[in-house]
Amino acid sequence: MARAKKTRPLGEIVPEVLKRADKSGRRYGALAVNAWGAVAGDEIARHTRGYALRENREMVVFVDTAAWASQLSLMSEDLKERLNAHLGENAVRSLRFTVSRKVKEETEWRSAADQEERFYDPEIVAPSPLDEIELAQAAQVADAVRDPELKDAALRAMVRDLEQKKGARRGVTQRPLKSLSDGREKHG
Repeated sequence: MARAKKTRPLGEIVPEVLKRADKSGRRYGALAVNAWGAVAGDEIARHTRGYALRENREMVVFVDTAAWASQLSLMSEDLKERLNAHLGENAVRSLRFTVSRKVKEETEWRSAADQEERFYDPEIVAPSPLDEIELAQAAQVADAVRDPELKDAALRAMVRDLEQKKGARRGVTQRPLKSLSDGREKHG
């Protein structure tokens, strides 16, 4: 009598095989380094870079200043637990924060680029509604157009333009809104 084979999905088998083949846990090194930014959060990630997971399961993280290294050392237990939870296993035993000139230069460069972008970012003029007299004057100018559809389009364009100009004269401006997804500013 033939024995029935039990088939299992490959995604279920691979982690088990890797675990048996990698007794020292080295496979978590790249995973931990890549996960650092997501686990640490945006503010911490702006000042740090995950570097390596050493054989003793100590993760080395480069920081831009000694102040950040000190602050993150105080938070290391929480960060380690979050990192291990993300990895699904206790791959990281401890965190070590080391000041890196390269990370400092990257942070300074990014900060300067952000300031420059904000400086040159145009202010959006908030339109001011036209009063009845201004609307009547715009309608009178649009009456010179014979085609009714074209007349309506010309009136809408004139009103929108005049509202923008009126808002600009009054100095009514608004800053563009930040997008939550990519950090870049959007005009809306």
